[in-house]
Amino acid sequence: MQDEDDERRDLERALFARPSGDAEGESRRIDAERRLRLEQEAVRIEAARIEAARDPRSVPASATAATPGTATRAGAAPAPTAPAPAGTAPRRAGRAALPLIGALAVGLVLGAVAVELLPGGAGAATPTPTPTPPLEDRYSALIEGWVVAPDLPVGMELIARGTDVYTPQFETVQDDRLLVTSPGGVSLCIALQRGDGSLSAACTGLEAFFTAGSLDVVGTDPADGTPVYTRVSLRSDGSVEGGFQLVQDGAPEA
Repeated sequence: MQDEDDERRDLERALFARPSGDAEGESRRIDAERRLRLEQEAVRIEAARIEAARDPRSVPASATAATPGTATRAGAAPAPTAPAPAGTAPRRAGRAALPLIGALAVGLVLGAVAVELLPGGAGAATPTPTPTPPLEDRYSALIEGWVVAPDLPVGMELIARGTDVYTPQFETVQDDRLLVTSPGGVSLCIALQRGDGSLSAACTGLEAFFTAGSLDVVGTDPADGTPVYTRVSLRSDGSVEGGFQLVQDGAPEA
């Protein structure tokens, strides 16, 4: 390796030395120029050969058509060439190709990392949020299968303010009737109508109801002289839950 570097430096010194005017110095300069040019051409061809081994389509036509010592001027006979020092060109070509291969490998790794980091890149699927239906559509789904309630008590008419009132057509053990309405399309009210015409009601915002998931209405009604505490819950999925218990000393049983 050291001998090759020393030889190259000698050739470069001979090439760039100040002209002495004598024939021997000029001959050394011409010979140094020719040998350096042949060495560079050998390095270029070897690099092209290595590139062709990876991708044959990337080889230029000149790399496969020209070899050291065969290039000629138009109409002129080939100039005699001296062989390059044994073992010089292949080793230099190998050293020149190693940095190129290393750079390509690093580029592939960095490219793969960049693809992973790019928004929306492979392997980074973005979930699509499910759109929330409008409130009026959710309310329509809530009362699906219910019927418009006839013969409303006066209190419920005031709560509904002209809006339709619906009932699921079932009654509690105490013959209470569940009523539901949405005044103005922005509120939700549920009520328990008892057999004697009295009414217990609860209201909230329509959006707040779907956010909370339920709305309760409670009331106390005497049955056979004993107060009965009733509680009914309307869920946002349209289901209804409720129950009752006897009241002792004016408070619900534990």
